[in-house]
Amino acid sequence: MGRNTWQFDMKEKERQKRKRRNPVWRGVGCLTIVVLTIAAFYFSGWFLAQNQANPMIYLPPEAIRPPFAASLPPFLIVRLVISFIFMVMAFGALSLIYAIAFPMQLGETDAPPMKRERRRPR
Repeated sequence: MGRNTWQFDMKEKERQKRKRRNPVWRGVGCLTIVVLTIAAFYFSGWFLAQNQANPMIYLPPEAIRPPFAASLPPFLIVRLVISFIFMVMAFGALSLIYAIAFPMQLGETDAPPMKRERRRPR
């Protein structure tokens, strides 16, 4: 009984070791969030400058300088909203690219895909 417990313990430690990710990937994720935030903020500034030069989207005066936040600089809330939208879209694009480049692989605890039966014509 003792030997089996020891073997199970060794296999469990090996499984846990394989499951653990390299801490570098956490740094890459943190760096990605920081870079996306900075890029989104600069993109929103560029977009608003282009929108003032060639009006593509109508921005009402209430959106540019909202009455409930008159002390804030103009365009700040619009810039933050555009930044958030850009961040969501950029993160979605990065996730899609990552999913295509590195598809999920079944692990030891996952069920195999179901086999479909072919239907015979009557």
